[in-house]
Amino acid sequence: MFWYASENAYSAVISTKSDVYSYGVLLLELISRKKVLDDPSFVEGTDLVEWATFTWEKTKDIDGIVDSRLGEELLASNLKEEVEQMLLMALRCTKKHPSERPTMREVVKDMTVRCKKGPEMKSSHMLA
Repeated sequence: MFWYASENAYSAVISTKSDVYSYGVLLLELISRKKVLDDPSFVEGTDLVEWATFTWEKTKDIDGIVDSRLGEELLASNLKEEVEQMLLMALRCTKKHPSERPTMREVVKDMTVRCKKGPEMKSSHMLA
């Protein structure tokens, strides 16, 4: 399912910032293994983006967001930090205001740098 950014709900004009939003939603779906809408854990009227954003801001912990079936695998490796970095990227990509979202070029650049440097990069870099 393609997910449109809120600024495109009533417009046929799609921007690169809308593409970035959709990419962020895709990352959230992969990380949480939840559907964009209609998940039983969402409060009525809440979608995946609102739920993930609220949960992260409340806890600053990925355990409540990441698919629970990945729990043991994350604990047994250094993947938890990498998944957290992808979550933070997803949250940046799904910011409510398009001007606050990175460009796709910035997303690719950041991910390329991460692949070269590994998981030792700090979380604060993703929030910049």
